[in-house]
Amino acid sequence: MLNFETKYLIRWGIPGWVFIVFSYISILIYERENAFIKDFTVTQLLGILISLGFVGVVIGYLMHQIYFSIKWIYSKQSSKILKQITDLVTDKTKLGTEGLEFDHHKAYFMMEFQWQKQLVLTGKDNREYIADRYRYLLTTVHALGALIVSLSASTLVTIIFLLSHLSKSSWGGDDFSALGILFLLVFLLISVFKLFQYYSENLIYFQANFFNSFFAGDFKKKDSCRERIEIVSASSSNAPKQ
Repeated sequence: MLNFETKYLIRWGIPGWVFIVFSYISILIYERENAFIKDFTVTQLLGILISLGFVGVVIGYLMHQIYFSIKWIYSKQSSKILKQITDLVTDKTKLGTEGLEFDHHKAYFMMEFQWQKQLVLTGKDNREYIADRYRYLLTTVHALGALIVSLSASTLVTIIFLLSHLSKSSWGGDDFSALGILFLLVFLLISVFKLFQYYSENLIYFQANFFNSFFAGDFKKKDSCRERIEIVSASSSNAPKQ
C-alpha cells in the first residue's frame, strides 16, 4: 500500500506530467535548438527530470483546483447531480433537500450529510465496503476531470505552436508531426471524457441505489441480527464455568 502522501503526489502529478510531456514534444518539433538536451550531462538531465517531477505535481494540483472550480463553483453541476440522484431515490423526503432547490450548493451539502449519516448508522462491514467503493468512484471521477483539464491545456499549447509556425511559413514536415500530436490529443481527450461520463453516471447510480437500501432498512436489519448473535456469543464465552 502506498502511504497517504505518495498517493496524493501521484494523483496530483499525473495531469501535470502529461501537460509537461506534450508541451515539451511541441517544443521539440518546432524549437529543437532550444530544447537544450545536447547541452547537459546525464547528471544534469537527471536533476532537471527530478525538478520537472516536482513542477508537474504543482501544475497537476492547480489543474485539480481548476477542475473543481469549473465543475462545482462556477457552474451548477452539484444541482444537476443532485437532481439525477433525487430522481432515482424512491423516498425523496428523507434526503432533506426540500426548500433548498434554489441554493444548489446547500442542497448538495444536505444530501452529502444524509449520505454520511446513513453510513454511520450502517454496520461496520457494510460501511467499510460502501465507503471504499464510493471513495474509489469519486477519486476516479476527480482524477479524470483533472486529466481532461491537462489534455485540454496540452491541446491548446500544440495548436498555438502550430498556428504560430504556419503564420511564418507554409506547411512542412514539422507541421504534419504537430498535426499528428494534435490528433492524438483529441483522441485522448474524447476517450478520457467518455470515461469521465461513465464513472460519473456509475457514482450517481451507486449513491441513489444505496440511498434506497438505507431508507428501506436493508442493512440495519442484517446488522442488528449479526450484532445480537455477537452479543450472545460474547455472553456465553464470558459466563462463569461451573
